[in-house]
Amino acid sequence: MHFLRAVFLLCCCVPVVNGAESRPNILVIMVDDMGYSDIGCYGGEIRTPTLDTLAANGVRMARFFNCAQCCPSRASLMSGLTPHQAGMGDMNEQGAENEFWKRIGSPAYLGFKTRGIVTLPEALQTAGYQTFMAGKWHLGRSPENWPNARGFDRSFALIGGACEHFTGYRSWQQKGPISLFVQDGKKVEQLPPNFYSTDTFTDHLLKFLADADGSKPWFGYLAFTAPHWPIQAHAADIEKYAETYKDGPKAIRECRFKRLKELGLVPKDAKLPELDPTVTEEAQQAKKETRDRWMRTYAAMVDRVDQNIARIVDQLRKAGQFDNTLILFLSDNGSDTVRGPLWGQVSNTPFRKFKVWVHDGGIASPLIAHWPKGIPKNRHGQIVGDSAHIMDIFPTCLDAAGAKHPKKFNEVEVLPLEGVSLLPAIRDAKALPVQRVLCWERMGNAAVRQGNWKLVRGYGPAAADGDIASSGPRSGEWELYRVDTDPGETTNLARQEPARVKSMAQRYDTWAKRVGVVPYEKIVEQMQPAKK
Repeated sequence: MHFLRAVFLLCCCVPVVNGAESRPNILVIMVDDMGYSDIGCYGGEIRTPTLDTLAANGVRMARFFNCAQCCPSRASLMSGLTPHQAGMGDMNEQGAENEFWKRIGSPAYLGFKTRGIVTLPEALQTAGYQTFMAGKWHLGRSPENWPNARGFDRSFALIGGACEHFTGYRSWQQKGPISLFVQDGKKVEQLPPNFYSTDTFTDHLLKFLADADGSKPWFGYLAFTAPHWPIQAHAADIEKYAETYKDGPKAIRECRFKRLKELGLVPKDAKLPELDPTVTEEAQQAKKETRDRWMRTYAAMVDRVDQNIARIVDQLRKAGQFDNTLILFLSDNGSDTVRGPLWGQVSNTPFRKFKVWVHDGGIASPLIAHWPKGIPKNRHGQIVGDSAHIMDIFPTCLDAAGAKHPKKFNEVEVLPLEGVSLLPAIRDAKALPVQRVLCWERMGNAAVRQGNWKLVRGYGPAAADGDIASSGPRSGEWELYRVDTDPGETTNLARQEPARVKSMAQRYDTWAKRVGVVPYEKIVEQMQPAKK
């Protein structure tokens, strides 16, 4: 199987490239469950000097979006498609063996597809790139979907969604065995004694880069599990934030909102959304001491990510590769409510809602692009205000590599890319299509964004404790927002603009049918226990 795959990579259509000496290395760094405003260059108080420097000498996007949750975002990143087109319409790690999704009967929910799509590392391998991956995979537990089978030459991967950060144990229990880790296609039986997920993932990526063939460019994918729960960090990092959050979440949220305006990431006259209805006085006081401690620890986890990115930057500089490496930094979704809905809403400032929701609190992410040889100095520190999506990372990387997306892979026709390259906007200040339509569906939550307008609905209200999942009947209605002036989605204009609501809802329905969305009512019906 691996021999045939290698033959294909050598024999398929020759990509168009810029020349070996000019092709950049490409490094995509993804964090897990981090909110829009958690890092310094996006308004946060967490100490992230490395990321802030990359932003100051690169470009930031103000309106970059993901797919609201782990598996769907990773599927979109790796395929350049919508999650449903890639087979990850829901969090299905089991793939076609999952009995529930077999009952639903749609290929859009049967797990990350092994045929009919090509992954980003597979496409870059075809273009002559070496490919390396370290961190969280979360795109299928079967060996046919492990990183080594999907285009990575070298990999050290946590196959599932989370683990204890200091032990690697499965994250829902405080004892062994360790979660499923795979290195270069083989199960890892024992983790290093000094294991800490953020540090260890970086260790492996640095080793892969040090061992790389210096005559060929490389693509690296570093997928941290931080700051995903469980909330765990080094004591020395936590101590840095002993006094940072003493004024409480409301004060921190106000400070972040002010800085976002000063940075030009939100309009000067934007309004801060009211606290989510789940943030009652009771919710604020419940476990307050524990959740405040978790916020300090959460900040330490993000801080540690920045420290490890500094290690990578240092190695690239010493190897003479830093100037011609395109670095892209992003988060897979908005912050969750593990630290309580109030601290979750702080992380998602200036937006509403959380992970899984498709209000912007669930789908907005920082995106930093840094590439000294590829981004002119007059663009350094600039902010791109156009709407972009995680599926755009794939064509952006191909564009930087001078490579083409194949029409066939393993002798099977593949879906064309849905994303567009962001390089013209990043390098040359060329606007992305103004009337570009972007759509989302996540557990029944739905949205469509067109130009300055966004239509969004939740499937149902969150529970009083901030729970982000819902399995009851649909109760959410379409809401309409003018998001260029109201990024916090504070003023619902649906009643004033019924024709626009109807038109955008039709666009959503057309998209949903095209990509294979199953109405969530049908899924909820299948969730119910059989009647006796």
